Amino acid sequence: MEEKIKVYVSSFRGISTLDYVDKDSMGHPCVTSQHGENIFAGFKHLPQGSLDGYLTEDQVKAVEVVDEFCEEHGLEYEVVDLTTLSFVRKMKFIFRRTKAPTTSFKGKQIEGIPTIEGLKALVSK
Repeated sequence: MEEKIKVYVSSFRGISTLDYVDKDSMGHPCVTSQHGENIFAGFKHLPQGSLDGYLTEDQVKAVEVVDEFCEEHGLEYEVVDLTTLSFVRKMKFIFRRTKAPTTSFKGKQIEGIPTIEGLKALVSK
């Protein structure tokens, strides 16, 4: 099995300006209007497995660059949100002084927004 490129990000929670709502809020009694309709009726559900927060612009750009690179070269990648990891795994990243965004593959890593050339060097043997 070939290893995936991993993009480590650190999401933060805040007020969304998007038209998404989580599934738990949909059933809350407060979401019913005076006319008996659900106030979130036209909103979309968050996709399964999506990040439960928001990414900074540089983290979004890092994911976009890796997505484009992987699509061109037929590779797979995985986005890992550091805020969802267990305490022990978070501490490992802190001790390594890994900052988000970081892209890694087979022990090699690029901190910050990767370039296409940097990703080619990362996946080369």
